[in-house]
Amino acid sequence: MSTSPAEPERPTRPALSREFILRTALRIVDDEGPDKLTMRHLGAVLGVDPMAVYHYLPNKAALFDGIVETIWSFIGPASIPTEGGWRQRLAGAMHSFRDVLRQHPRAVAILGTRPIATPELLTSLDRLLGTLVQAGMPAGEDAADLLQALVVYTIGQVLAEVGEPIGGASAGTLDERITPDTHPHLAAILAGANWTYDPDRQYDRGLSALLSGWGA
Repeated sequence: MSTSPAEPERPTRPALSREFILRTALRIVDDEGPDKLTMRHLGAVLGVDPMAVYHYLPNKAALFDGIVETIWSFIGPASIPTEGGWRQRLAGAMHSFRDVLRQHPRAVAILGTRPIATPELLTSLDRLLGTLVQAGMPAGEDAADLLQALVVYTIGQVLAEVGEPIGGASAGTLDERITPDTHPHLAAILAGANWTYDPDRQYDRGLSALLSGWGA
């Protein structure tokens, strides 16, 4: 008399992967801020013992480096326009970068303060760089300096635009503080040019100036 094999037991732990852990960590940063991201809290959200995370990410520094990698993974060669010169294509890549940063405002400071360190991110950036070089962008040190300038510019712009003010929001407005008597030069700029805060226009103008002036 034969017997059927025993019914396999359902796993009690969710299947983990490095990518899933990093996406979950980014979600914690998005929802609660980077200060709330700990191995213990991450393990609780994943539904596993925190020690299980260490199998994929050996320490908290590697976890934050992985978040930088995850943000950059949303930007690839497909985000670069296929028409126009290298400046137009690089501008398209920076716009994609800015769009991703604005979707993850609490992670912007992480990208601004952590180095590009993981092998996966280096591979991704190399492919992105190769696409731009093929379009005519200068290679070597020129490319490194240009990308550094554009990435730091974009991170700084987004941080000023969507970052949470340290210490809380400021009281009052510019209109209440700037008058021709107290600040004649600032008042003249604001009144004469009818200046208004327009982050999209101002980002585009600065990006265009950096790209147009490069190598001139």
